[in-house]
Amino acid sequence: MVRRESAQQDWYAAVGSDEQTRREHLAAPTPRMLDCAVEAARVGVADHLAARPARVDRIREFGGLLNTQVFSMVKSEAARRAVRNPELARVAEALPGHFWCSLLAALVGAFDRVDQAVDKIPAQARELLQEEAPPGWGPAQELIADTALEAVWECAAVFLALWRPGELLLVMRILAVLICPDPARHPEVVRACLLPLGRGILQDAVTLMLHQSLTPQ
Repeated sequence: MVRRESAQQDWYAAVGSDEQTRREHLAAPTPRMLDCAVEAARVGVADHLAARPARVDRIREFGGLLNTQVFSMVKSEAARRAVRNPELARVAEALPGHFWCSLLAALVGAFDRVDQAVDKIPAQARELLQEEAPPGWGPAQELIADTALEAVWECAAVFLALWRPGELLLVMRILAVLICPDPARHPEVVRACLLPLGRGILQDAVTLMLHQSLTPQ
């Protein structure tokens, strides 16, 4: 609670103490505002998980499958394609950073768009990634994203048969937030993964801070 309150106070300080400054910052949010809002949200997520060990186990299970099955699949496909695309020869060095959190954010965003047509989710997610390039992406990430999206969604489909769709999406959103190296510099993770957590996980005040800290699209 102390960390959350501290982050919230930092956000109010970043917005400003006088009326004119507050109006200006709320009209054109500063990076510092988003930093503080994201920190408050991540503390809220941590508090939520601390009281729900079963959900923590699901996140670990899903993340473990990505770490073993999906990463191996992506490396194998990258090695096969590297003959024609030299950028993929050292793909393992290109994938840390915002690669995996970008895939998860795109997939949950696609899930919200396609309704029940789950077979269309990877293609829709690819379109989302093309609409707004994730931070730090280069040729290697672009070339292997299609394979990685398909592989991640195959893993998700395994759990879709075991968990309610809402629980799967929640696990994917929280995992994206946890593995993202800097959500405050990754607006799509904030929009697609953090903001939806306001339904039952984040305090209303924190959700509002996130909304007010994002630059309008």
